[in-house]
Amino acid sequence: MKFHLSVRWAMLALTAVAISSEFLTAQATISAAPVLLHEVKTIYIAPSSDNLVQLLRSHLQKWSAVTVTARIEEADAILSCNAESRIVAAKVVVRVIDAQVRLVDRRSQKLIWSTEKSTSWEERLADDIFDQLKKDREKSFSNY
Repeated sequence: MKFHLSVRWAMLALTAVAISSEFLTAQATISAAPVLLHEVKTIYIAPSSDNLVQLLRSHLQKWSAVTVTARIEEADAILSCNAESRIVAAKVVVRVIDAQVRLVDRRSQKLIWSTEKSTSWEERLADDIFDQLKKDREKSFSNY
């Protein structure tokens, strides 16, 4: 009888361990949060023939806070840019570029940072986006 009870307790203990490990695994999967902006050290830039992306790449490569990597599996985050040009009639015809830039966590695919900017000069637009990223990264440090 004693042996029979010990086997039952052992079975209950193993069942409890199995259930708790499944619970912890599920909980870790559910609560996986993206890295914070100030934690991003390596960035993969999504391929694009857009000149704006090349200008942003240049800014990021010169910035000592992050490293731009050519291999997606080495990146903490992925930067993508969607830019569209439109013609605006004013006193003269002006081409305006609207850009939406997103930085997502490579592992969770959750948004870390984004911005939308518009201007008529690609160089100025790249400068504005990069400046916004730097400011928001500094805020991320102070909010942490």
